[in-house]
Amino acid sequence: MPHARFVKASSTVIRLLSQSILYVLLMVSLSACEYVRPTLNAPLTHWDPQYGYRMPNLTTPEQGNSDSLLVLAAFSGGGSRASTLAFGALRELSRQPITWEGKQKRLLDELDVIYALSGGTFTGAYYALFGERIFHDFEYRFLRKDWESELRSRIFRSPSNWFRLWSPYFGRTHIMAELLDEALFEGKTYGDLLRQKTRPGILIHASDMATLSRFEFLQAQFDAMCSDLNQLPVAYASAASAALPLVLSPITLNNYAGQCGYEPPAWLLEAKKSTRAIQRQRAQELLSYLDAEKRPNVHLLDGGLSDNMALRGIVEGVGVSGGLENIAKNAGIKNIKKLVIISVNAETAPDVKEYRSDHIPVLSRAFSSLVDIPINRYSTDTLLLMRFAVQMWRNELRNRLPGAESVFAQDAEIYFVDVSLNAVEDQTEREYLMKIPTTLHLTDHQIDRLLLAATRLIRNDPEFQRLMQEIAASP
Repeated sequence: MPHARFVKASSTVIRLLSQSILYVLLMVSLSACEYVRPTLNAPLTHWDPQYGYRMPNLTTPEQGNSDSLLVLAAFSGGGSRASTLAFGALRELSRQPITWEGKQKRLLDELDVIYALSGGTFTGAYYALFGERIFHDFEYRFLRKDWESELRSRIFRSPSNWFRLWSPYFGRTHIMAELLDEALFEGKTYGDLLRQKTRPGILIHASDMATLSRFEFLQAQFDAMCSDLNQLPVAYASAASAALPLVLSPITLNNYAGQCGYEPPAWLLEAKKSTRAIQRQRAQELLSYLDAEKRPNVHLLDGGLSDNMALRGIVEGVGVSGGLENIAKNAGIKNIKKLVIISVNAETAPDVKEYRSDHIPVLSRAFSSLVDIPINRYSTDTLLLMRFAVQMWRNELRNRLPGAESVFAQDAEIYFVDVSLNAVEDQTEREYLMKIPTTLHLTDHQIDRLLLAATRLIRNDPEFQRLMQEIAASP
């Protein structure tokens, strides 16, 4: 009997102890939920249409980067595969000497804006922040580093992060942003980018979960939300743009609309009434942020869901502004002689041989198709739309009345350079490159072949060859 009472008492103590531990854990987790509530974006106290990170506030033509040779680059998504191809493209542009308006320089020195998302943002943002340093340390700091294992370790092996992840306001993408901020972007904010006053500008976009549209990390986008982009770390924009659903969590921004005196520009209000569907839709998407009661929070996911090519920012920007002429004027650019658009596209292609089995595909393969099918189809449409737009813009320039006032020179020309893995001529090499997985860790061999591909794609592109020939022939 004494033994039985001892066992019973022990069981009671163990039960009470277990309940106490569970209670403590519950209280800790609840307090963590309340405590870990990051506010990523700061409010804007007073709206100023000239304030913040926008193209007119970057370097002036007199500082070495001319408006007359206007170069735009679009870096696609695709994990480290995209980062590597984009780095290879930048490196090749740095190897192309030109003489422009009597000055000897590299073609890279004329790069004005980088449009980027997901994997492309790591390269694009690093170059915008650190310039030439990218050619000295980016390979070992990012490309040849196993970021995937580091991120996995911080999520699954860090007890402090376990508690933070209990919070409904904190997710895996926040951990990724902290990693990028610490180990790559060195705590730099958009305010730091602005203070440098150097080109190229970087335009990162993510996908708005509510409107299914592109969300651009520019002050013009943040104006509608009465938010100050200058105080946002670049790492959080990059992480939001790479937040693939299920793998990573959405990033949430606060909407402070109505608190800073913001007034939408006339061209945006006009676009809302346009007969052109693409112009009207984009205007409605941008104006939706003005209603903070309806949209108190903005939830963002991977930019590839709305534009994996990073080209729609150009097309939609021209559309909503009312034309190529207007968007250049709004950016403070003039006397354009050559407009160059370089599309760096680290696309993938499915291998039909992987689907020969009569077994039901496993969940991971089904999920991969769920993401890849719409992205690949949408990317094909985007590329066709871009080519159509370039041809239309060329026709508009050629059909201008002689002597008409314009930001474009009378003999202005447009070039579209396609740096796409699908354009690799050797079939075996093309299939190899397009099967490199979308991860944050590649082998040295994969990286070397991607870098070589970038060099060959640029040098062999007919539009690039035409551009270099015509630059050489310029007076």
